[in-house]
Amino acid sequence: MLYTNPDNAFLFPSEEAMEEARKNHNDGKPLIQVNLLSYHKIAKYEDESLNTISGEEAYKKYAKVAMKAVTKVGGRFLWYSKVRLTMIGPDLHEWDDVGIVMYPNLDKFVEMVNFDWYKEAIQHREAGLRDTRLITCYDMPRSMRFQLWLARWFGKFLFR
Repeated sequence: MLYTNPDNAFLFPSEEAMEEARKNHNDGKPLIQVNLLSYHKIAKYEDESLNTISGEEAYKKYAKVAMKAVTKVGGRFLWYSKVRLTMIGPDLHEWDDVGIVMYPNLDKFVEMVNFDWYKEAIQHREAGLRDTRLITCYDMPRSMRFQLWLARWFGKFLFR
């Protein structure tokens, strides 16, 4: 599936995680993935002559390709931001950015990571990231979305 580098254990899904996903979470429902990203100060490509840019710049090269791939399989970028501060956790400045992406289902995610042109961009992701976490969540239930919509709508009038 994905090229994995044992030196970067948290940069790619483990075989156990992928097996768990296939076995217990391949239900056809949307995946919401929270991406926690921490960049190298200077990119760390295998070809050291390329290590002239920041890790964040290297990751942006990957992100351009990833955005096309996500869109091609019917996914959407829901949110992306710089991290201001980690309020609860071992390190106040562990993470640089957070992104949230929606995929229609697990099969579409797997389809995406198997595009040859996507795989070629993985080198930029690996060179740029010092650490990362990819947390896969369930989509928000419609009843909860409706409650939030109501709260926002009524809040405009009640809390002026």
